[in-house]
Amino acid sequence: MSYSGLRRRDVLRTVIGGCGALVGCTAAESGASVPTATGVPTEVEALADQFEDRPVWNVEAHGITGDGRTKVGHAVHELLEAVDRAGGGIVYFPPGRYLFERTPLVGDETFLVGAGRSTVFEGTRYIWERGGALLSNRGYDQPGYTGASNWGVANVRIDTPETNGIMPAHADTVRLENIYGDATYCHHIDIVSSRNVVVDGYWASRGGDSVSDTPIQFDVQQTGITRNGIWDGETRTLVMDDDTPTKACTLRDFEIAPKNGATCGVQLHRGKTESITIADGTILGCQYTAIRADRGEPLADLTIDGVSCIDNARGITLGYSDGGRRGVTIDDVTIRTTERGVAAGAGIYAAGVDEADLSNVTVDGAFASGIIFEEMSDLEMSDVTVTGVTRQAFRFRENVEATLTRARAADCGGAGIYSGEGSRVTYGDVTFDGVGREIVADGEIQKEPAPPAS
Repeated sequence: MSYSGLRRRDVLRTVIGGCGALVGCTAAESGASVPTATGVPTEVEALADQFEDRPVWNVEAHGITGDGRTKVGHAVHELLEAVDRAGGGIVYFPPGRYLFERTPLVGDETFLVGAGRSTVFEGTRYIWERGGALLSNRGYDQPGYTGASNWGVANVRIDTPETNGIMPAHADTVRLENIYGDATYCHHIDIVSSRNVVVDGYWASRGGDSVSDTPIQFDVQQTGITRNGIWDGETRTLVMDDDTPTKACTLRDFEIAPKNGATCGVQLHRGKTESITIADGTILGCQYTAIRADRGEPLADLTIDGVSCIDNARGITLGYSDGGRRGVTIDDVTIRTTERGVAAGAGIYAAGVDEADLSNVTVDGAFASGIIFEEMSDLEMSDVTVTGVTRQAFRFRENVEATLTRARAADCGGAGIYSGEGSRVTYGDVTFDGVGREIVADGEIQKEPAPPAS
């Protein structure tokens, strides 16, 4: 066993802070200072507490080099097996480019840390085996959430044109912190049938180079799906396909700005997702939509909070479903695409959701419509502004029960509010400015009486 004489807490502060002190030597030998507690995030303090008594393993001390030429996937996998047998710990990757010719598997209570963008993970594959996970976890082939738990990756760059990136699969309680996403085959991060995964700090400069090019995906492994696999250097093995939902996961503090024009920025893909939070981030330049849920798939308790969707073809698209969805909250969200050659469809589209809440939302730009809902009940909308769309600002297509308050529709070529067949909309304190028609009602629409003059 080779590990540092530094305190584990100080190692974590150093590498998560991006300072890159060499683990396996003293601070004086490395030439890097160890940060004090000042300014250390609460999450890092908690992580330091969790790993206080665990060894720190320096991959260089085990002959693993990041020279960009030597294939080290098998060596990393064998080291992670040794760490797992020892009960877990911190595995440090100094600056360098590490080539994984197989998928190393992380075990329980293990945290992989690098030195920021200068620690690069890349996967190499045969041309007929492109894709699959760059890095995953033990127990990916087990049911439910019985795969590896309490593990994580921090301060690394994913630059891997031949493989996908990090794939928690049937995992429980995972932290992915300060992940930099450059080239990838499909996704930098693909969370598959896992729970309690937190992605905190994620910056994507590219989407995938394959047909499936969404930088980050909340995924479910279903029967018959031939993707989401582990490559051991000779054979691909798929993740257990028992339809385990991905649940209680968070993406926060992120920027997705794919220079290659990805289809989507974030996707809820295949099967049921529950309690997903997407918060405090920006998504730019997607050709279809910034945030997408697959058509017809169930979802529950989706929260989108503090997100800006700028210069995408659409903002948030939760594909058509005639029911089976519950609890969508969209708060403090800006969707803006002013260029007519880019904007398409609706700024926000959702269907089949009971108990949805939109507040503090702005849709601005040359979208066909601002917000479209159908097959919705218990829909509450407040402090919503739609400007510049070519058709309807608010389109309740059919079978929508909604309340709309403190809203504004401006500079819309069609109607401010369109209420379709079977829809029932109660509204008040709505301002119309420069719209073709204020209200078009195919179904029944009720208007709250104006307040008495003072």
